Amino acid sequence: MHLQRLELQGFKTFAKKTSLDFSAPSKDRHALTVIVGPNGSGKSNIADAIRWCLGEQSMKMLRGKKSEDIIFSGSEGKGRSGMAEVTMTINNSDKAMPVDYIEVVITRRLYRDGQSEYLLNGKAVRLSDIQLLLAQAGVGQRTYSVVGQGMIDHVLTASPEERKIFFDDATGVRGLQIKRHQAMLKLQKASDNLAEVEMLLAEISPRLRSLKRQVKRLEKREVVEVELKEIQNKYFGGLWSQLQIELSKADTKLESIEKRIAEKQKELKDGDKQLLELEKQSSKEDKSKLRAKAHDAYKKAQAQLQSVRQEQFEAERALELAKVKAQSNWAPLPLSNILDELKSITTDQEQALKDLKSVKDIDALTKITDAIENIFKRAKQLRGRLTKPNPEDFKPDKAMLKVIADSKDKIKKAQVDLKAAEAEMDQANKQDGTDKTEIFSFQRKLREIQSELHQIENQSNQLNIEKVRVETRIEGLEREMREEVPERIKEIKNTPSSSILSERSESKDLLNLENLRSKMLDLKHKLELIGGIDEETVTEFEETKERHDFLDVQVSDIREAIQKSEKVIDELDSNIQSQSEKVFKQINKEFQKYFKILFGGGSCGLIKMKQDEVEKENKITLDRAMEALAQDQIEEIEEDENSVSAIMKRVKKRKDHVAGIEIQATPPGKRLKSLNLLSGGERALTSIALLSAIMATNPSPFVVLDEVDAALDEANTVRFANILDELQKLTQFIVVTHNRATMEHADLLYGVSMGDDGVSNLLSVSLSDVEKNGTARR
Repeated sequence: MHLQRLELQGFKTFAKKTSLDFSAPSKDRHALTVIVGPNGSGKSNIADAIRWCLGEQSMKMLRGKKSEDIIFSGSEGKGRSGMAEVTMTINNSDKAMPVDYIEVVITRRLYRDGQSEYLLNGKAVRLSDIQLLLAQAGVGQRTYSVVGQGMIDHVLTASPEERKIFFDDATGVRGLQIKRHQAMLKLQKASDNLAEVEMLLAEISPRLRSLKRQVKRLEKREVVEVELKEIQNKYFGGLWSQLQIELSKADTKLESIEKRIAEKQKELKDGDKQLLELEKQSSKEDKSKLRAKAHDAYKKAQAQLQSVRQEQFEAERALELAKVKAQSNWAPLPLSNILDELKSITTDQEQALKDLKSVKDIDALTKITDAIENIFKRAKQLRGRLTKPNPEDFKPDKAMLKVIADSKDKIKKAQVDLKAAEAEMDQANKQDGTDKTEIFSFQRKLREIQSELHQIENQSNQLNIEKVRVETRIEGLEREMREEVPERIKEIKNTPSSSILSERSESKDLLNLENLRSKMLDLKHKLELIGGIDEETVTEFEETKERHDFLDVQVSDIREAIQKSEKVIDELDSNIQSQSEKVFKQINKEFQKYFKILFGGGSCGLIKMKQDEVEKENKITLDRAMEALAQDQIEEIEEDENSVSAIMKRVKKRKDHVAGIEIQATPPGKRLKSLNLLSGGERALTSIALLSAIMATNPSPFVVLDEVDAALDEANTVRFANILDELQKLTQFIVVTHNRATMEHADLLYGVSMGDDGVSNLLSVSLSDVEKNGTARR
């Protein structure tokens, strides 16, 4: 693999399209290309172009301040360029790059609007793709592949951490390091995502548990509601059917009694007519008038008795209605009201007990006694409101009782008047001396009919009262159903009684209905304890659970990704360590060899530094010391290896085993001292020795050296040229120089000049052709 061609257009001083062709390697060595030219001609721009095409992002490394500085800015004789383009053609016949191209063409363009693009064999790619491909081939734009002007001793003046990047390229593990860096980024991102998802789960989990409890209560409430609906249907349906049966029975009995009343009234009316006919046939008119008078008094007494009995019936009917309404209107207190009243009573009891303990005089004791009596009264009232009233416990209105008592007194008086009228009739009959046996018998018969009629009417009144009681209970039942089951009233009323009430005795049916009512009240009490739950709770629970399950799956996936990333990093660390260790030892050995060649003796060495050794060179502040102490104390606490904090700690600890590289160099006749104290020439020689060691151990496919021999004297220039000649067996060199000794070893010589228009121009000379044919190839 070698650099075959370089094309520049619009890059710095190369305004015109300029091409540099490089010779292919021979069997035993690579060609040495030397670029020469006066100061300011633009020869170093060729090295900058190669560095830029390889992906350099630092304008400082390219000797500029902003990106448009690398685009030809124009001159008096030529206008500025709109873009800069550099194309490198690399011969990949040995497949050093893992791509299916014999020639790999890398192009980088930059436009003045800031837009840039990378092309690989004409196809757009990312910078990271270019960098990874070059790293796999052992080429890097920031290390020893391109050594810019004045950068030869950069590796000496760099920090140990910066030198490590240099040696990663030198040991050939840069590609692995890029992969490791990408894996570390994925691991860091996955760890951050895991912490974020865990935080979301921590926020959602309490809400999910709360919603789950509410949904369970809602499910329990639904079960209770279904059972309550069934009990309500049975209770209201059974009670409705029972009351309808009772009403039907009362109507049937009333219908029968009303027929009997009508018959008796007809008999009584017909008897009165017959009695009048018999009396008309009687003699002694004055005696007949006496009987008629007595008969009229009797009729009047009967009418009065009938009126008073109707009044008593109305009063008793009103009393029964009041009793039924009192039963129907009773309802148990809501649980919240009961709890509030009990809390109030308990608070008053505690206060009374506290006052009783601290009482000091009789007046205070009297107040406490009144307070205790008030508490007892309130407790009794509460118990009364909690207990369903019995019909026997009903206390009717005094006015109503007075009406009933007055009607009873009037009945007694009317009965006395009736008996007096009967006695008067008997006396009138006795005074009449005629034979009136038939009339007297008929009168007695009418009185018997009247008495039977009174008894039947009493029965009718009782049945009417019973019917009114049933009708009132039906009204109360309808009112209760409108409150409890308004949407099912029609269904309950239309339910056949045979499906609710069994053919058992009435007492057993009543007992069953009481049990149903008791169970219904218990279920309603359970619903009160459960409380009201929003129907949207189920929807919210399902949405929250779905999100929780999604996040839970994400946690599992992230943890799996973290484990895979850690496994990849461990494998890469193992490969990096095994490969770099062997190559590093060889570089160290070669470094000592070339150091002695260039200096004629002395000693040098490369030392790997761990993280703690690198940190010792930095100033350790009090804050950092306290932070480290706190971190040590935290690490002593045992943690779950799968916890977020443990994973984050592993991410932080996954640093390179080697944090930096220390270089030691002692020229002959001097003591070991800091690299910063070496002279410019000594630093250049040390850097060349190190670069030569790397080339001898792990050569790059091509190396660009920009005036690295500028600080060397003539003797060291010759040594440097000899080293290049030796290393040409391993790699291709492109050298920008002013030194004649280096030019003498060149196979291909490019001269760079600049005209009045400020544009760099090229002149090439193939020295190998000169040696063979005596002519130069332009």
